[in-house]
Order: sequence, then C-alpha cells, then structure tokens
Amino acid sequence: MPLTVKDKIYIYKICKEVLQFEYDGVKEFFDNELMDGWKLIYLDLKEDEVITKFRILIRKGYTVADISQSIRDIVDEFRGEIALHYHEDISDAEVQSEDLFGLDHVNFQWTKSMIKKAKDLEDATKKSKKLKTWEHSYKKAVESGVNIMELDDTIKSTIAKYLRDMKGAKRKGAKRKGSKKKGAKREGAKRKDKRSKNKRSK
Repeated sequence: MPLTVKDKIYIYKICKEVLQFEYDGVKEFFDNELMDGWKLIYLDLKEDEVITKFRILIRKGYTVADISQSIRDIVDEFRGEIALHYHEDISDAEVQSEDLFGLDHVNFQWTKSMIKKAKDLEDATKKSKKLKTWEHSYKKAVESGVNIMELDDTIKSTIAKYLRDMKGAKRKGAKRKGSKKKGAKREGAKRKDKRSKNKRSK
C-alpha cells in the first residue's frame, strides 16, 4: 500500500531527528577543517536512542525501504547545505572521515547502519514473543489434559536456545552501552596526544 502524504511527513520528521546527531558531528568536522570531530567520536552514545526511534517506525508498519528512502532524501538536503557553507571538497571529506573515524560520516553511514540493527532487533523480539506465547499455550493445553503429541528434543532445544540467546543479547546490550563511554574517552585521549606530538615535531 503506497504511503500517504501524512505517512511521509511522519517518517521524514523522525528520520530528520535521528540524522541530526550525525549531522551536528559532520558540521563540527568541517568547522575543524576535517581534522577532528568530538561529536562523531561520541556518536555511539546515541545508538540506543536512534535505534529506538527506528524501531517505532518499523512497529507502525513502515518498511526498511520507506525509512531508507526518507533518509536518502534528507541526506541529500544536508549534503547540499554542507556544499554551500564550506569550502572543503566533499570527496576529500569522505576519505578523511573514513581515515579518522572508520566510517564515512559525510554520507551518514553510521545512521544508515542503525536501520538494520533496529530491524534485526524487532524481528528477534517478534520471534521471542511468538515462542513464549506458543510455549505458554502448549503448557496450558497439557495441564488441561488435551492429548497433544510431545515435542521432540530437537524442537525443545531450539526453543530453549533461542530464549537464552535473547536474554544474552539484552545483557550484552547493557554492557556495550557502558563500554562505549569508556572507549570513546580513550579514543579522544589518543587523538589529543597525537595532536600534541605533531605540534612538538613542528
């Protein structure tokens, strides 16, 4: 079913809010003549917030294609603004961004990668809920005396493993959030030390 104008406006609004984090970092990067960008270094601290907003869109029935198209449209707008306000070559900035940060932030690669993460999390959550609902229904049926063929061990182990993986993923997510803050601080310190050495060598 084609998107209505109202749908497109809603997706655009959410996507622009999400892209703004990386855009602020990109503008800082250009302001520093492509030499540094603290907001981009600390961008991972916004991961949970960005993924949550993308998951809201997915839960409302919008597809990855719908979201990606809106993201591309807004990225074109942002890159147009950058081209008008800064003298640096955008192609050079793309290369420099990958060298410094490991990602092409000028093409908003970080934000785009969050769409897939959000979709994967939504899919995993749906599967987990279905398994739990099925398990509950099965147990209730057995308790009520309904004659149901016992599951074989392979199916039982598959269900158990999936539920364990889901719990493990949640724990890893909590740990990752804490480790990112430490990692960002260490990375920032390294860059600062590198700049100091370069100044002394001159």
